[in-house]
Amino acid sequence: MSTSSDYPLIVIGAGAAGLAAAAALRDAGYTPLLLEARNRIGGRVWTDTQRGVVELGAEFIHGDQATTWAIVQAAGLATQRAPEAREIALGGTRYPADDPLTLRVEQLYDRLCDPAEHAHAPEYSAAAWMRRIAPDDPAGELALRLAANIEAADVERLSAAAVAHERAGWQAGTGNFHVLNGYSRVMAALATGLDIRLNSPVRQITWQPGNATLRLDDPAQTTLTARAVIITVPLGVLQAGDLTFTPDLPPATTEALHALDMGHVSKLVLWFERVCWDLPGFSSTDGIISTWWQEPAAKPPALMGYTGGLAGLHLAEIGEAAALAHALDELTQLFGTRLRQAFLHGRLAAWSHDQWSRGAYSYTPIGAGAARDQLATPIANTLFLAGEATVTNGHVATVHGAIESGRRAAQTVLKICFSG
Repeated sequence: MSTSSDYPLIVIGAGAAGLAAAAALRDAGYTPLLLEARNRIGGRVWTDTQRGVVELGAEFIHGDQATTWAIVQAAGLATQRAPEAREIALGGTRYPADDPLTLRVEQLYDRLCDPAEHAHAPEYSAAAWMRRIAPDDPAGELALRLAANIEAADVERLSAAAVAHERAGWQAGTGNFHVLNGYSRVMAALATGLDIRLNSPVRQITWQPGNATLRLDDPAQTTLTARAVIITVPLGVLQAGDLTFTPDLPPATTEALHALDMGHVSKLVLWFERVCWDLPGFSSTDGIISTWWQEPAAKPPALMGYTGGLAGLHLAEIGEAAALAHALDELTQLFGTRLRQAFLHGRLAAWSHDQWSRGAYSYTPIGAGAARDQLATPIANTLFLAGEATVTNGHVATVHGAIESGRRAAQTVLKICFSG
């Protein structure tokens, strides 16, 4: 038995972009329906509160001027700036932040992100560019691992020029900040007063100018119609064809969707009886787990292991037990056997194997520089894409960029569809 309803506005996806879009529409006097495939809001923001607060998805507010701060402050959430010190570990040997090797890694990474390095030059992958300027240099390889981690990218495909261009557009300030109450509290604040329907994956959109019919994958075989639809489904899900369109999306949009790449991230959280490590901030390593830091609000204390790019996909594929075993081996090498003895339990969040994201966040391969602008372009003034993959300033792959994209889509919808 199918059911059908009409709405003027529908937003697909209750992650940061969808919540921000729906909240902006609500504030303008409209009441959109927000559809979410998961059984929770937040999307790639996912806080585990079973043992204090740890972030299985997005973790930091990136920048002291990020859009997120207005929401955090209005909700009265506590934050803490993350230590900026970064050590390097090579072959189990730790090099502090002021060591020449560590400084060389940071110098090479900064050069990779410098627009002047790529002006009037052919477009190279990050890996090819690094091999040109630092051949056979261990610091160059470590700088590439840092890039793979931050961009969640295959550095053989990642455009060095695009990384630099995106850094040049950054306007969110400096520093990285934890939300001690949990990042999911930011999503809950955005969601206040919204009409959200969970467990409601949209499988097909049949559209024409001024009208769209959505078919849900639910027992009721629900169909919904709307004047305009804001689609904040992650890039990986769209690329996989899990949401289909009739007729197909315009060729320029389809080409842009497949020009970008969806990056891979796996996160490991390991809880311990006590703090048994001396970690001043971040530790970037040449191990399977690329970066470590301490979770400030975990109880009992916990270390977060973060791995992006192809190494992150590898962790997802070997599974939780093997990933935790690797993690303990590498941590023992870094901090000694006392750490293994104090280990309690751990958890793997493998975003590449999450059916509603199919990856962590997007990155820009060689030749895809115009793709994000194309994705941000309305389709027949009826379908409007939002989300971090559609960000056209330097805030790609961030929560605050996703929030900004949702608000942009909402303002575009209001201007095009409801200004008269």
